[in-house]
Amino acid sequence: MKNEATPKSGYTEMSTSDNTAIKPPIKKELCLTLLIQRGQQGITQPEAYTAYHESCLHTSISTLQQQHGLQINRVPDKETIVHYRQKAFSRYWLADNNQIEKATNLLNYYRSKRGLAPITQDAA
Repeated sequence: MKNEATPKSGYTEMSTSDNTAIKPPIKKELCLTLLIQRGQQGITQPEAYTAYHESCLHTSISTLQQQHGLQINRVPDKETIVHYRQKAFSRYWLADNNQIEKATNLLNYYRSKRGLAPITQDAA
């Protein structure tokens, strides 16, 4: 039986240009960046969707709290109500400066895994 996956020509060199490209950020990175940037103003689901197409912000927030121990405050944002009987979206923000520092360290961890330089809290 002939092996169909074998190259037909002698040219088998692989291009490494695609292999060295920096991977795009993961969803946690994007969420952390937005939380750090917004500070006490916080973010809502529609804002996260506009920023990076996040469709389940509450899940990302829960993951950051449960898996990484971040303290994230939340409150219903009545300004997000567009039509009658709509439930308000929650507004999320990092609880204090210690949590912002913790979030920045976590963000830098993910950045380092992608080969990027760390950022400061001000640069986020």
